[in-house]
Amino acid sequence: MNISNYLHSEDCIMELKARNKEEAIREISENLFNKGKILDLEGFIKDVLERERLGSTGIGHSIALPHARTQTVNGFIIGFGKSTKGIDFNSIDGQPVNIIFLMGASINELNHYLRLLAELSKLLMNPSFRNKLLSAKTPQDVIETVKIFETNSFK
Repeated sequence: MNISNYLHSEDCIMELKARNKEEAIREISENLFNKGKILDLEGFIKDVLERERLGSTGIGHSIALPHARTQTVNGFIIGFGKSTKGIDFNSIDGQPVNIIFLMGASINELNHYLRLLAELSKLLMNPSFRNKLLSAKTPQDVIETVKIFETNSFK
């Protein structure tokens, strides 16, 4: 199961304008909504923020993985955003977030959703993977980095 099957260049924002967690979730969500990947924008954002209230998805190492199971998407979606300045995400390590992967899955996609979340989390624990994402200049750089690391022995 590969993240690269779901992440496309048009789903990547290489410099987020957002200054905080809510703005970042909204900015990436709006991008996905404009591509027809979210059925109900406000409902999706509400579901992601409700999940976020249970505990920050800022997992440390400048990474956040906001996500939700929701009726506002069909199947599984993922978006990417990068912030050079960093965004306060109330991360477990107290550091600002530079890389955000926003994920959504329909309610009946639990197993698929959990497997993809686990796969992405595993990739993000690799410092080389994180550094490549931080230095990525284009959406295609992001996609290629994901493809290389998910198919390599770097796992």
